[in-house]
Amino acid sequence: MSETEGFILNTVQTPTPLRTVYQSIRRGHTTRDAIEEDTVLESNLLDQGINGLIEIGLIGRQEPDYYTVDYPWETGDEKLDFRMAALHQLATDAQPDEWGKQSAVLLNYQYLLQENIQMFEANDKQVYTGMEQWWKERGYTPRSQQGAISMNEPKMVNWTRTATFLGLIYKAKGRRYTTTPDERLIYQSIRWAADDLGKELIGIRDYIEWLNANLLLVDLDNNYLPATLSRILFNLVKEGRIRITESGDAGAVGLTDIPSRLGIDSESNSIEVIQ
Repeated sequence: MSETEGFILNTVQTPTPLRTVYQSIRRGHTTRDAIEEDTVLESNLLDQGINGLIEIGLIGRQEPDYYTVDYPWETGDEKLDFRMAALHQLATDAQPDEWGKQSAVLLNYQYLLQENIQMFEANDKQVYTGMEQWWKERGYTPRSQQGAISMNEPKMVNWTRTATFLGLIYKAKGRRYTTTPDERLIYQSIRWAADDLGKELIGIRDYIEWLNANLLLVDLDNNYLPATLSRILFNLVKEGRIRITESGDAGAVGLTDIPSRLGIDSESNSIEVIQ
């Protein structure tokens, strides 16, 4: 992990330019001057867009030109495709045996999921110190040239903005946020996982393993999914888009804090994509 590499929770205070800059480069504006002319972004916002994309891994540079990294999946929804591409780049660099420097983005979200923190405020010291403790317990120790990097209120505010932009959380009111991911993101992740694994019916444990490698960091807690993810899956069943069923002899994986419903087997261990 490089001490000289930027840290995205410092770099990006306003995440909107990330997609604006990416799209500009994709259209063929490959130098800083060309991107600036095309996007009409102020210098500070342009720097946030360029440097943030480099740190995420969605653009690179061969002097004097920038180039984009292709989206791994395309749904036809540019906003969703960008979100999934950014999360994919972060996830591929956020592996427990060798944490990338930007792993804080996904580790912070994992903390909220696993600790069942469903609503929080951006200036809640207990939450952002809990996130830092979560880092330490998992061996993630980002450093800059000035020393160890820690979570604080400014980084927490920047994280909430970036996490909202990426579809991981929603702003409720003021500084208050809900830990609810974009339902489309979860649904598409199930479809892409099924495609990658070559199955229409995928084991829930296989899906979680795919998520950890490709999109989000999620743990099973005593063979139960986190409540936030469970609610999204429940809604997808309710909408008739998936079924959660029992298949084979793999152990059951429970959904947390959701009622019984048609389409969810009592000893479920698999997800079937219906539409």
